[in-house]
Amino acid sequence: RVTSVASFFVSRVDTLIDKMLEKIGTPEALALRGKAAVAQAKLANQLYQKKFSGPRWEALVKKGAKKQRLLWASTSVKNPAYPDTLYVDPLIGPDTVSTMPDQALLAFIDHGTVSRTIDANVSDAEGVYSALEKLGIDWDEVGKQLELEGVDSFKKAFDSLLVSLEEKGNSLKKTVSL
Repeated sequence: RVTSVASFFVSRVDTLIDKMLEKIGTPEALALRGKAAVAQAKLANQLYQKKFSGPRWEALVKKGAKKQRLLWASTSVKNPAYPDTLYVDPLIGPDTVSTMPDQALLAFIDHGTVSRTIDANVSDAEGVYSALEKLGIDWDEVGKQLELEGVDSFKKAFDSLLVSLEEKGNSLKKTVSL
């Protein structure tokens, strides 16, 4: 009965890799800005589809297994030079969830394209991925850095929540004792 998602913080990938590409500074590197995140997501979806298909998976389904879906988070565009639906339009497909802040949702409602896109142009995504590796982008290091930054961000948010709850609890104690 348990269902879950595997979260991908999409725009954070481009934010980090774009900085690396700008540091490299070659025309080839600069031409890849804003392309890493969608490429990575499309390739993750391709791996996902392979993992959750075939005889082994079908046997697990018969025993009650459920797919873990892919969740696209951090879908707001950080670079104003990029289309405002960059992390929504190309990542639409089955077994996916897209979380969108208001600005991304409104942009998509206004001029987004409702179409299955997640498995389109996968060869282009493979080309982007390979081109980034050839420039020296180490995907494992990118993943490690984003993981550390993500954990730190969630820790700060959790700590802030605890402080807020403590302050609220203290204010309620004062009200009750009056």
